[in-house]
Amino acid sequence: MLIIHDPSAPQSRYSHYLAELLRLEGLVSSQAIDLTDLTESTLTGHDIVILPRTTLDRHQITLLCDYVTAGGTLLALLPDNNLVKALGFTPCYQLTPHGQLTVGDATIVAEPIDVIGPTAIWRVPDDATTLAHINQHPAIVSRTIGAGNVLLYAFDVAYCVARLRQGDPQYVDLCAAGLDGIYRPSELFVHQLDPQRAHIPQADLHTALLAHLIMTHAPQPRIWYYPRAQQTSTMIMTSDDDWSQVTEFEALIAGLARHDAQCTFFLVPQSRVTPSDVTRWQAAGHTFSVHPALAQDIVVGLATDEPQVRVVADMLAENIGRHQREYAAPVRTIRQHAVRWLGYVEAARVLASHGVQLDCNYLAVSPYLGYVCGSGRAVRFVDEHGQIIDCFQQPTLWTEECLIHPEYVFSFKWEVAHAIAVTDQLIAAAAQRYYTPVTINSHPVSFATYSQPLIEANWQAAQRHGMPIVSADTWLDWTTCRDQIRLHCHNGTWSLTTSQAIDCLAIIVPAHITPVRPTTRVIRWGVSMQVLELHQLSSGTHLIGQVAWEQST
Repeated sequence: MLIIHDPSAPQSRYSHYLAELLRLEGLVSSQAIDLTDLTESTLTGHDIVILPRTTLDRHQITLLCDYVTAGGTLLALLPDNNLVKALGFTPCYQLTPHGQLTVGDATIVAEPIDVIGPTAIWRVPDDATTLAHINQHPAIVSRTIGAGNVLLYAFDVAYCVARLRQGDPQYVDLCAAGLDGIYRPSELFVHQLDPQRAHIPQADLHTALLAHLIMTHAPQPRIWYYPRAQQTSTMIMTSDDDWSQVTEFEALIAGLARHDAQCTFFLVPQSRVTPSDVTRWQAAGHTFSVHPALAQDIVVGLATDEPQVRVVADMLAENIGRHQREYAAPVRTIRQHAVRWLGYVEAARVLASHGVQLDCNYLAVSPYLGYVCGSGRAVRFVDEHGQIIDCFQQPTLWTEECLIHPEYVFSFKWEVAHAIAVTDQLIAAAAQRYYTPVTINSHPVSFATYSQPLIEANWQAAQRHGMPIVSADTWLDWTTCRDQIRLHCHNGTWSLTTSQAIDCLAIIVPAHITPVRPTTRVIRWGVSMQVLELHQLSSGTHLIGQVAWEQST
């Protein structure tokens, strides 16, 4: 699999984010070249070439058309009109600015999902197949040309996913939800996402569909989302300190123990939790990081008198440094008090500069519950210029105070039974249909005083669906480990390379590959798949299987 980047073209700036999304989907056998290095020889040996949005000259178009005719597969995102014409389609020189994607095969995408960004309108030849529509116009099409195939997206799926996950940058540092004047990440979605559609992980469906199309046209081993073949989701448990009493921490930790669950606790400045408390609770598998807050928050409750844009960067630096000194531990995961944010992804850039690897601030706050980011998965942030920020965005689907607190302005003020029913549905869908993680939050003081029935019901729902309940730090360990794995094929032999030891790894193996050992059969997206589980892998290279017939990579 070959990805072509064009660093000279602004419209191609999300091509490296596209590579991030392919790794998210477990497609880690790709190579990359710059467009200036495109030649017949650089195309040779690749069964699929992925072309992000860019503009080609005549020679480059000829190279790609010849590659397809000779038997290759070209997947192009919002290709320029000259390439569209060369592939036998007719541009209408019209665009639709936004729309909803309807997929003919409902195996993965069963309901319409939002598309953000321009979609080109084409007339497709009679021998082409339209796989999906946007506003009744062809949006994803395929066509056989010679011995090969083309897959054309009429929109830039990488840009679309970035917007679905990170919101609308024109609302940076503004408050639109009518709450309390705190600028949170959720404010970036108020005029982008219909709250009635927040139960759908739309970004995850876009990337899963992309991976499905690649696997259909260029079958290859694919790393499963979770360590074991039978696992379909996980619950990531977090807890914001908010100056809770030690006895309230102990109540929450006792509840976690009853459900074989681990949690990451985010500790505020002047927390009542001592280093010795942390050491004692770490022995039970819990982890601890920082919950950055302003000094005035301790005095007045929630300080809003200073412009947020001027205080967040310093707040993060001061709190991270203090936590490291007080608890003698690195800060790897984080959530800010009141989920204060900065800019579009400026806060993520600041966090990355301090070594933070996983951000949990994208929390669903009124009017949202669920997938405010269109996702439950961890992906690195990307800025408006396409630069990848080395910090994973881990969306949080809910916290109890947004659902059942009787007074807070951002609370739905639901009855507990109703909150349990709604969150049960979200957990079940995550495990049975979307295969996406569920991150939730519970404050020790809230659990000890009013939210225990809801949170314990959430843990029990996770257990019914076979979802391990892990800390944010444990999830980060898995995320970074999975992210560094690479797959390779040489002379028909597939192998993986890892720089870390791995306890367990599940790899989806296509039917044309004979695995090195017996596999497990699972049903995913309604399709029977063979999954190879590898255990106790040391760092280095390990065999996966042998191609049963000749196939390039």
